[in-house]
Amino acid sequence: AHFDFYVDQRDIESITADNLEKLAEDFAEILPVEKDIFGDESDINGDGKFVVLFTQEVNKLGAKQGGIVTGFFYALDLFESTKYPISNEMEIIYTFIPDPAGVYGSSISETFELKRIARFLLDALDRLDLADIDKIGLFEELHAFVLELTSILSEEKNSLSYWDKSNESKEKYRALIRKGIDGKVCEISVAEIRNFLKLVVSRTDKGIGSAKDSKGSLATYFYHEVKGYEVLGIKHNKMSFVKPKSFKKHALPLFLEGYVHALKVENDKAKASNIYQEVRNNALYDKKLGMYKVNADISSETEEIGRASIFPASWLENESVWLHMEYKLMLEILRCGLYDEFYENFKKVFVPFLDPEKYGRSILENSSFIVSSAHEDKSLHGQGFVARLSGSTAEFLHIWLIMNIGEKAFGLDVNGCLNLAFDPVLKGWLFTKTVKNISYFDGCKSVEVSLPKNTYSFNFLGSVLVVYHNPKRLDTFGMNAAKINEIHLEYADKRDPAIIKAASIGMPYAKDVRDKKVKRIDVFF
Repeated sequence: AHFDFYVDQRDIESITADNLEKLAEDFAEILPVEKDIFGDESDINGDGKFVVLFTQEVNKLGAKQGGIVTGFFYALDLFESTKYPISNEMEIIYTFIPDPAGVYGSSISETFELKRIARFLLDALDRLDLADIDKIGLFEELHAFVLELTSILSEEKNSLSYWDKSNESKEKYRALIRKGIDGKVCEISVAEIRNFLKLVVSRTDKGIGSAKDSKGSLATYFYHEVKGYEVLGIKHNKMSFVKPKSFKKHALPLFLEGYVHALKVENDKAKASNIYQEVRNNALYDKKLGMYKVNADISSETEEIGRASIFPASWLENESVWLHMEYKLMLEILRCGLYDEFYENFKKVFVPFLDPEKYGRSILENSSFIVSSAHEDKSLHGQGFVARLSGSTAEFLHIWLIMNIGEKAFGLDVNGCLNLAFDPVLKGWLFTKTVKNISYFDGCKSVEVSLPKNTYSFNFLGSVLVVYHNPKRLDTFGMNAAKINEIHLEYADKRDPAIIKAASIGMPYAKDVRDKKVKRIDVFF
């Protein structure tokens, strides 16, 4: 063998010799594949092997970080100990051990996402206009898995029995494809696929319903306490293995994440509004700041729920305004068409509109989190910490796109030709009251232009200046929304401008815009 397994002496009772032997067999099988991809490992100490160390320290590392760390490699082990005394001077993979005393947890977020994927595939089948009798080829292992899971979804009404059988089926499927697929293709009808996906949606709806309490509040995270079990005829170090037969579910305090995922799958505007109002009226809404906390008070929960519990209230992942999650909420409110509700929060949650003195840093940069009013030091309420340009920025860019152009700018008209239709979601107060000088990037350089009052401008496709002219400064949405009457296109090659007396841009002009032959678009409401 090219590797040795070691177990931390403190963890000898946590893993059996049979477990290690099976792991070694699996490891030996997959190792050649890994080497084909990444090449041979180094051999610092010249023994021709590397070490895998199973230790509870990796479990503890995961708990401190608020999740699970399955293992890691420590680069300093590759150096001489004379230079780095902490080095073991050998190749070591540090990995976790089984933890029978750990908390078994679950989340409703993945349930919502599974529902969203199933509905997406159902919609795709409808768009393809496939008949139920049409056939689709699946590789053999997936075909068998889908049919078996269809049977389980159809027949198992008991939640525990379904969980047990579906996971057994999933693990069997994973084992079959671990080293690849056989290559044989089996056909499945569109009707069978539709039935399977509808069963998935139905099962997820059942799970989502069970995540709500009697008042309709939606819990995101749960942990499950084993209440009944069957003693199996297998022992290790005088301890018997057991099979859980019943659980008691414990819902953690509210987290914003669950509501965000609920909005992602909600197509009904009225129901989406109810979800939003639920958040506004529960412990996640910070009334003092007008912002949304990542979670409610978790001070009474066990530390086993993860990293969040070790921070004081309103710091980092514990009851702070976590910008990435708050911006996700704003994005979903916007996507659900709750435009009034979106702007109800606009100036209170988006950093560029905050009071810089209160925010404590430049309002041109996001923070990882903002201290909520749950913090004992009132002087810190509303202050941002840890500059960040990742998740929250990505969400804001998506929000920016919907605000400026709508959900989908380019599309096909009734004749199947390319069409560009701007459908902005802008409040009237966002349009200028006076003449403004602005600069924008035209793809090569910064260009300065003067714009009249009652305008709103943005850069489209990275180089095309779009200017909305709204003389009455009306909202571009709602009952009395401003309507597009005319569109002017200014070309980069100085050809005569195109004047389009319509609300959208058809061919050939839409393609000219997409090809960036147009340098400026003036849209008149």
